[in-house]
Amino acid sequence: MKTKNSSSGFTLIEVIVAVAVIAFGLAATIKTVSTVTRNTAYLNEKIVATWVAQNAMALYELDIEKDAAKETSGTEELAGIEWHWKKVLVDTEDPDIQRVEIEVRRDNEKDSQVYATLVSLLPTYFEKNTR
Repeated sequence: MKTKNSSSGFTLIEVIVAVAVIAFGLAATIKTVSTVTRNTAYLNEKIVATWVAQNAMALYELDIEKDAAKETSGTEELAGIEWHWKKVLVDTEDPDIQRVEIEVRRDNEKDSQVYATLVSLLPTYFEKNTR
């Protein structure tokens, strides 16, 4: 009688290859989750910075923060972060229209990253009539 000596199952090489494939898949998943988390936090900061810019523009339009200077700056704390904004008044080709630019940064350094920029065109009579 012949005896058959075969065993069913995976060889060591097959198990090592399977574990390597799973490891690469998990590493890619972890990297993706990390990137998504980082981007979500960054986008949240950009949204808050946009609110700061809109607040600074509203204060200017409501004549609360009127200043004759062409460039002014200030700070505002929102969402637990101190934001630094800079407002620049720019003359346009039309003497009746003035361009208002507001940049918002986390740091007060000129080289720091701008999180939000808001630009609006306002009539100059608005400025003259509200003073």
